[in-house]
Amino acid sequence: MPVPSAGTRLNRMHRGSWFGIAIVVAALAFQLWVTWRLRRTPIYDGSQKRAQAKLIWLLPVVGAAIVFSVLVSEEQYERKDRDGQSSNNS
Repeated sequence: MPVPSAGTRLNRMHRGSWFGIAIVVAALAFQLWVTWRLRRTPIYDGSQKRAQAKLIWLLPVVGAAIVFSVLVSEEQYERKDRDGQSSNNS
């Protein structure tokens, strides 16, 4: 079995490094996007936004996913309520 040359091993490691960097950049972009959405929503007051922003950044990816899920759910509820389709009217 031929031994891969140093150049082949370096090239393979280089591709793996780029993949890892891409994952980190994607996670960072997701966290920034969720933070931006959180800051511009009128649903929460300042202290709630600060607490959720801490959750986003202290629990990377998982915190952002939790905040995003709650935020989308609350926005849908607010939209339904604003359109007069509240669950109380059913």
